[in-house]
Amino acid sequence: MIPVLILAAGLLISPPLLAEASPWRVNPDSFNPRQTPRLAATDSGQVHVAFADQEGRLLVRQAEGGIQTLTTPQRPASGLVLEAFGEQVYSAWLEGGQGVPPAIRMSALRDDGVWSEALLLDSSSRPLPRIRLSGDGQGQVSAVWLGDAPDAGDSGSAESDATPAPNYHLYGRRSRDGGLTWGETRRLTAGYDGGFWPALTMAGGRVHLFADARRDGETLIVHAQGDEVLDWTAAEPVAPAGGVLLISATQAREEPLVVWFATQGNQYRLESAVRQDGQWKTHAFPGSEAYDIGSMDLAAQGDRVYLVFSARSARATDQPRKNQVYFTRSADGGISWEPIRPFRHYSSKSTQANFPQVALGRDGEVVIAWNDYRNLRGDLYYNVSTDSGATWLDQDRPLDEPGVSEDVLFPFVRQLRASGGRFHLLASRYRDDGLGVADLYLHGLPASPSAPSPTDLNDPGSPENRAALETRVSAFWNALVKADHASAYKLFDPYFRRRMRQEDYVGQSGRVKHHAFAIESVRVEGYVAQVAVRFTYEIPVLNLPRGGRYSRPPTSTQVDETWIFIDGDWHKEYRNEIGDFAFTRY
Repeated sequence: MIPVLILAAGLLISPPLLAEASPWRVNPDSFNPRQTPRLAATDSGQVHVAFADQEGRLLVRQAEGGIQTLTTPQRPASGLVLEAFGEQVYSAWLEGGQGVPPAIRMSALRDDGVWSEALLLDSSSRPLPRIRLSGDGQGQVSAVWLGDAPDAGDSGSAESDATPAPNYHLYGRRSRDGGLTWGETRRLTAGYDGGFWPALTMAGGRVHLFADARRDGETLIVHAQGDEVLDWTAAEPVAPAGGVLLISATQAREEPLVVWFATQGNQYRLESAVRQDGQWKTHAFPGSEAYDIGSMDLAAQGDRVYLVFSARSARATDQPRKNQVYFTRSADGGISWEPIRPFRHYSSKSTQANFPQVALGRDGEVVIAWNDYRNLRGDLYYNVSTDSGATWLDQDRPLDEPGVSEDVLFPFVRQLRASGGRFHLLASRYRDDGLGVADLYLHGLPASPSAPSPTDLNDPGSPENRAALETRVSAFWNALVKADHASAYKLFDPYFRRRMRQEDYVGQSGRVKHHAFAIESVRVEGYVAQVAVRFTYEIPVLNLPRGGRYSRPPTSTQVDETWIFIDGDWHKEYRNEIGDFAFTRY
């Protein structure tokens, strides 16, 4: 039996823990963010979270219960997945160890609330940590993963000491009785030169796989599905694709639908395909060449299909190239789509928003949640539609106090779930601005969001706002002129101050002497300001470590600085001029 960790008194959470807008800390100690945590919810509303601890074990916690362990520290694991189909919950992962070949293992949550002993799904395909699960409430469950096994009859490195070229293909197994018995492992991209990115969905009572696969020098989106027993149909081409970067699949009108983002030549393209009357109907999204998409999420309910993604401008000349959230939908099962439009209800593009997620409730309720940096720290925001995405709240809603904590969503996995009439969002939260240690939190989204409270600096162009900024900029430069580097240090952003102690900053300052300064211009957008300062400096004679001397007479120059409004006041953003980086994340 899989061991169970009994939590100390007071750590077990009662059923009301998922009260609206009340975050629940999942991990009793710190968790390991290198293993992407997973969220699953049954149709009746039972919520489960899978994550890794610092010892490398995979753990699963149910909202109303304790923690159960899936693996031991002696067996390193990766590629964790967790899915619920109806009332059935499954987890799968890649397991290995010293001298042990990697293997796909799978466990199911039994009726008594204990996870089953891990089943070996496959090791012969030389599996890699890219695993997908799909199924239904009637006991169907399918697993697909990436493997690197040589072709049959290939001697590999037997004739040479050179490392053989990768032989990436997608493999799968199916069960129809809840994982008790399984069909054979099949190479699903057989007949192609290889396959790489899988997307899995149920549609029309069968499992469907979409993937990119190469043949005769061309990359194609291919499709395979489960047959009447426990095997798979041969993969067949859907459409040419170019270099696939993202792929997602869902069910629309009981038919399989796939959306992919790819490069074709020197351009990006977002496309979709849905099966209709046995034929594939493809759609190229107009204007998608303008988007460099970083993440996307797809959901459907009947005829309605919803696509949300985050992207920056595909043109390097556009500045700032910050990720923003975009949205489109289809009313005919994915055959045609509305024009892509920005979704974030915030006019400034000086801060980013990314990793959007979409979940569907009852009677046309749609929720979209994402990571938003409009307040400079990573907040969780969401918006709600009650008419199938036709209209939305006129203001986005934060899930916690804006600008206080650094919350982070995990990319490429679905962390927003709808079940039992509720919506749940899983995210991590750093303990401080050092961004070193994080905790895992589960949020319950309010069914009836209240209006957001006004902020102190809603009008970035107000005279009070500009005056407060210029006062802080003058204080910083006056401190440099007076060689008061301790006072200057206190005006830097909190991310920098968490990484460099005041005494270290003061100790390395003072080689450059600052004289007169003047603020030339100020431009404020949201909580970010660009300030041009002209100043005079000189460098007294320095003895160089390798010999020689260096000095510079009083010289006038101009610098463009970034100042950010955080923790109730303006702070100078630290930027390393040699490495050209900052510690802020907005």
